[in-house]
Amino acid sequence: MTKFPGTPFAAAGIGVTVLVALLAAWGIAGTPASVRSSLPVAAEAPPPSSAATVPFTLERGASAGEVGRRLEELGIIRSARQFEMLARLLGVQGLLSAGDYLLPERASALTVLQLLTVKESVPVLRVTFPEGLRIEEMAVIAEQAGFGTRDEFLAATARAQLPPGLAEYLPEGATLQGYLFPDTYILPVGSTMDDLVAYMIRTLDERFTPELRAAAAARGLNPHQALTLASIVEREAVIPEERPLIAGVFYNRLAAGDRLGADPTVQYAVAEDPASVRQYGWWKKELTIIDLENPSPYNTRLFPGLPPGPIACPGLASIEAVARPAVTDYYYFVADAKKGDGSHVFAVTFAEHEQNIALYGSP
Repeated sequence: MTKFPGTPFAAAGIGVTVLVALLAAWGIAGTPASVRSSLPVAAEAPPPSSAATVPFTLERGASAGEVGRRLEELGIIRSARQFEMLARLLGVQGLLSAGDYLLPERASALTVLQLLTVKESVPVLRVTFPEGLRIEEMAVIAEQAGFGTRDEFLAATARAQLPPGLAEYLPEGATLQGYLFPDTYILPVGSTMDDLVAYMIRTLDERFTPELRAAAAARGLNPHQALTLASIVEREAVIPEERPLIAGVFYNRLAAGDRLGADPTVQYAVAEDPASVRQYGWWKKELTIIDLENPSPYNTRLFPGLPPGPIACPGLASIEAVARPAVTDYYYFVADAKKGDGSHVFAVTFAEHEQNIALYGSP
């Protein structure tokens, strides 16, 4: 039987009767010692309480409080505080074992503690998608992670279904560009590209909350339009705190019926030509005059308003920036080439913008 250290509550002078009462209040019968002794050894790891599981990574050195808060955020347990107190009560807060887990979608704090203190090796596939990629770029990453081929990923996105609340705003014939949430995903070995894509869509649906959708709607954008603008902000912004400012500039231009003038949309338009992709990749760095005059409806240098859909898959920060943009009079921005850190200089008037280009537009 696994040996566990004595509970720290004894040193604090808290009686067994009080501890038993605490356990009973949480629906756990017995004394701390008897509950500790019921925790299984590695060969007896308890099974999940339901078929639905949630991937969870326990980072090395994470405290019981940190783990509990993450579990509560994911909806696995109801109370992070109860989890932390139970870990201390049972004296197992130092026995949490780092690694990848597949936890029950909803479980008691005790069940999760049992799973996390008994390291049960779970063979998983792990993949991380950075923000601002096209689905074609994500396909390569998914293939490298071992989920299947890039063609299988693209096929999975073509047949995947959006949940209600998103599907109704997707234009007919549109792809799921912009609808795959960039994040780290952990799935059991044997998971397919369909499993991965469905998980990414579900994550977007959860992270793009009703509150964020309502905030975007208050500014005149439905979910599809909000993701479209967020994808442009994602490709434009490098400095995190500039995202709301950039979103604010685009809102000012939309309100005026003007062109957004966003070069990433030109890059997206240029990449509609396979020959260009083969030569320059998905995001051509040096745009020519011919590129800027590309007749694609995605070219916001040429056409006013939003393009037909997202140009990439935005992260949460860019979605939040579109839902809650900075309210300013800024109408222009240019990259600060002198700093070279991806930051921008903002201007209200075109004259100021021209001055900024002269001052900051070249190293």
